[in-house]
Amino acid sequence: MTGLSTENANLVWQKVAISLDALGANKAMRESFRALKNYLSQEKRNLNLQFVAIDATLVDDANGVVLMDGPCRVFGVFAKKQATGTDTYLALLNDDTDDASPVTDVRLVVGLQESAEQAAVLYPAGIAMSVGVVGKAYTEFDGTTDANSADTPNGFVILGAL
Repeated sequence: MTGLSTENANLVWQKVAISLDALGANKAMRESFRALKNYLSQEKRNLNLQFVAIDATLVDDANGVVLMDGPCRVFGVFAKKQATGTDTYLALLNDDTDDASPVTDVRLVVGLQESAEQAAVLYPAGIAMSVGVVGKAYTEFDGTTDANSADTPNGFVILGAL
């Protein structure tokens, strides 16, 4: 990933719809993102956004996966856990390289305990990430135990300019 590369919000919302379909998102998830889309288009003048997929096979990496290597805002996160019963926590860190400092860099944690559980976290004002965004999955809330790829979620983040 090389810095924020936004595009017209309508293109991002098309990608969101396609991803929600592909991941089998339930109606509550779809309605949540529809509400975020309406808010951002009306209150934030349809600002340009970036869609970044979260791949379960990458968030289990020892260092996490760099989702954005520059400053940005996180407006929304969708995660769907794979079919496993192991508790998994998807963390988004304010970092542009790795998860070396989860205690100080974590800005958002999405807990997924049930098999195939879905979660959406929306921030209409956006969470400021001054350095970048690293995604990492753990089996402990505090980031002490890395998750393996069988337990990690797929999904996406919606980013915008800082």
